[in-house]
Amino acid sequence: MSIPQFMRFVDIRTKFTSMLPVCIGVLYALYYFNSFNFLNTLIFFIATVLLDFTTTAINVLVDYQTASVDSLEIESNIMGRENIPEKLVIYYIFGMLLLYFILGFILVARTDLALLPLGIISAVIAVTYTYGPIALSRMPLGELFSGPPLGLGIIFISIFVNYREELILSLSFQDNTFLLLGDWLIILAIVFVSLPQVLLISNIVLANNICDLEQDVDNHRFTLVYHLGKEKSIRLYNWLTYGSYITLAIPILFGWLPRIMLLIYPTLIFTHQQVKLFNQKQVKSETFITSVKSFLAFTLVEIILFVVAILWTTF
Repeated sequence: MSIPQFMRFVDIRTKFTSMLPVCIGVLYALYYFNSFNFLNTLIFFIATVLLDFTTTAINVLVDYQTASVDSLEIESNIMGRENIPEKLVIYYIFGMLLLYFILGFILVARTDLALLPLGIISAVIAVTYTYGPIALSRMPLGELFSGPPLGLGIIFISIFVNYREELILSLSFQDNTFLLLGDWLIILAIVFVSLPQVLLISNIVLANNICDLEQDVDNHRFTLVYHLGKEKSIRLYNWLTYGSYITLAIPILFGWLPRIMLLIYPTLIFTHQQVKLFNQKQVKSETFITSVKSFLAFTLVEIILFVVAILWTTF
């Protein structure tokens, strides 16, 4: 598989949902804790992207294997369109997972044992999201197991591997007992700082499932949208979008984010326009992109404002 073909296979265009939260976590560690570890950040960034690649690869493989012989899904699937052998894809999946765990063990050795269960849980979610008899994406759990791991999980670990003066979370064993220690106030701050990302990333999955409702039912995927109905799902989409702006006020109010983050709120004008477009029409090729644009408008401005805040406090 050539590099350009591999990039198409893993759909590199969609990896911003894992890459950008890493940036937010690193910038938060720099701003709030004045702490940065380049090597830990690089290792974690590569591991995160590898796990995201693995999830996409499993999804493509499962969709290809479950598509009927005369289905248009085979033609639209990159494995069928570009004649990529199943065995090669399986090799890539296991290879990426192996490299992910190698990098993960290196990070655990460089930080704390508490990172190990977090990394294992992340891998389990990534694999079972589209694979297995209880694939999460085929149940009303897709949003729950996309937003929190990508939003909160990635940001938390990005901060964890950078802030080493005091441990945010520490796990130790002695004989047949274990001790888990953590700074609850820092963890609480990280949770609220991450909430907008959690809601917006979950919303991307929700928008995708709303657009794909009929196709998902035909392929025996009974997502949250199927159980709620389209009308209630659209209302939930609206609540999650505006909720990201509401929850942002909490960490700003408590001083966990710089006040300059208030400048994110003007993006609400653009986001409101995107919400209106999606409310009018839920078509994958036309309006699904509105959820992505809302996420990018919020997140990119947040990253820019973090950089400004860091430069302001530095100089």
